[in-house]
Amino acid sequence: MAYLLSWYYNGQIIPLLAACTLVLLAWGVWVLWPRLRAGLPWPKGFLPVFMPLWFLWFGVTLFWSGVPYSSWFYFWTLGSLPLAFSIWVAMPDAIQERAWKWFWWGAVGSAWVLSGMALWQYFTWLGQGIGWAGLRPNGPLMDTNSFAAWLNLLFFPLLAVYFNRDARRSVQLFDRQIDLGAWFYLLTIAVLLLAFFSTGSRGGLLAWVCTIPFALIGLRKRAGDLARWLLIFGLVLIAFLLMNYAKGFDILGRLAPGYIDHNSSTVARSLMWIATWHIFLSHPWLGTGLGSYFLYYPAYRLPGELASAGTYAHNDYIEYLAEGGLINLGFLLAFAGTLMYALYKLLYKAGKSLKLPEDRRLEALGLVLGVFAITGHALGNFIFYNLPLSVLAGLFLAQAWRIYGYHGETAPLLPRIGINHGFIAQVVLLVAVLVASWNLLADGATYALFSDNGWLNRMIPNNNQRALFLMKAANWITVARPLATQPHVYLANEYVSLAGRDKTLSVSRRRILIKSALYQYEQGLVGIARQSGVLNSIGDIYLNQGALLGLDKAQAARQTLLAWRQGLAINPESVSLRNQIAQLADVQRGHVAAAVKFLRAGLKRPLFPYPRSNLQMEIALTQWRAGEHGAAERTLVQLLRENPAYTPAVTWLMSIHQQRVANQNQKS
Repeated sequence: MAYLLSWYYNGQIIPLLAACTLVLLAWGVWVLWPRLRAGLPWPKGFLPVFMPLWFLWFGVTLFWSGVPYSSWFYFWTLGSLPLAFSIWVAMPDAIQERAWKWFWWGAVGSAWVLSGMALWQYFTWLGQGIGWAGLRPNGPLMDTNSFAAWLNLLFFPLLAVYFNRDARRSVQLFDRQIDLGAWFYLLTIAVLLLAFFSTGSRGGLLAWVCTIPFALIGLRKRAGDLARWLLIFGLVLIAFLLMNYAKGFDILGRLAPGYIDHNSSTVARSLMWIATWHIFLSHPWLGTGLGSYFLYYPAYRLPGELASAGTYAHNDYIEYLAEGGLINLGFLLAFAGTLMYALYKLLYKAGKSLKLPEDRRLEALGLVLGVFAITGHALGNFIFYNLPLSVLAGLFLAQAWRIYGYHGETAPLLPRIGINHGFIAQVVLLVAVLVASWNLLADGATYALFSDNGWLNRMIPNNNQRALFLMKAANWITVARPLATQPHVYLANEYVSLAGRDKTLSVSRRRILIKSALYQYEQGLVGIARQSGVLNSIGDIYLNQGALLGLDKAQAARQTLLAWRQGLAINPESVSLRNQIAQLADVQRGHVAAAVKFLRAGLKRPLFPYPRSNLQMEIALTQWRAGEHGAAERTLVQLLRENPAYTPAVTWLMSIHQQRVANQNQKS
């Protein structure tokens, strides 16, 4: 249930994250409750200790995050891997073995569903005439590279199970005897390969190529393995040719060194990594907070990097470093190291020190290879920031460890630390889960009411009733979940609107509303401090309602500029904030040259074409209003050289030309 609920989360649909996490927490309570009563005996080994510590580390980072509310969601996204692992390995042996059979068939079914989604997207878009660059399925995710990693995560366990199942036959591969189970897995692999190559993911292909040698080493001991590998590579070749024919086999060209050196997306990644390194240097010890990258990146974006939205660093290792410091990166590197060690044991020590039957060794090897593939892929894309990948990787690795690393359990741990009554630990667990569940439910309600509330329009069609309901809900959520920013901002917007709309209000009541709005905006910055839009609204209040707040014009302007400049420091790409500051700080004081200089400084920032044209338009308007008509025309001409399709500049220049012709005709 948790795995299925995670599919469409995509870092945005908070109710899905809440539901997925609540299922994981309920499962965790069910598994840990009897263990705590027994004093908490725990599986022996490095990973069963490392994973809970990793999860706890993610939780500790919330206390110093610069954006604790955003970090809360990424705590559950990134923490789902160690959490799922810890719960799975703690299950009783008998239950775990039965549960795995059901979950495995669910994972196989998900491979078919994901492959079907990929092929449906591919052929639908092909029929619509989508170009090569856009003909890249992404399944339920928002990123095609992450989707390719998901398919890799499923491919290698399926490959190992197929080899294991087919090797049980007593005849050669191409004999008449057919094992229906083996052929079902082979068909699943064939469909999965078609879906994988339809994505055109360079990172996914490189991760697959780097992982397949380990599979070749591990799947080579039984009779008929060579024929099986020939069959698999035949399917790979067919899938590659079929799915890349419509694209002109462009993935080969995109893997060429010359293309990689000059490709915009590759260059953008390198620039993003440099900027991310600068974020780390600014916060070297504890980082900026989990999931805070997209909030800090605008201030660090380098000129020339306009190929990304700036949401993720496209390298989980360096993003872990920037968001959590060296300790955070150390945990991820240790995780990668355990995978390497697990591969070494399964490839070279399984028959000696582990004493594993061959079928169990192959099962564990396939699961580890799947997790290994996405861990390598994380060097060039954001992988663990996708909830379904984290959940599935944690479960796969947990099952693999139960096969190759399980050596019994420790003596009860709680009595060793002085807790002789297990119910105390049970109460602590229950309280922690209830607090987490309360917050998650409030977060889900916040999203449903204030981010995606189209459903509410159908339930409460009356605008006034709906606004009243939302205000009551916002008031309740601000008490239940103080760090949630949207309810605070909603209330502030309503207070400002009411103060300006209702002319019957007395001055004292309007002052109370404006002060309340200002308080709500400031409270909205507690959970996520880096919100340039909220700071913009705070500046607007000081500018427009300064007299009501008891400020003279100079004081109001000073407070306004302070808020706006804070917002611009957070997001230097904001054209509106830059223009507002220039108009208030310079133009209104008659310093037009200083205003133009300040506005032109924004052109040195990495701006996308349309915002850049907007900024140039504001420069031209400022120059024109100051009487510098020639300078304004030159700015407009430069704007159109860079962006010929910018209609406002074309219209304005035509208007200037027509006015000039009319003046000349009048004179003649």
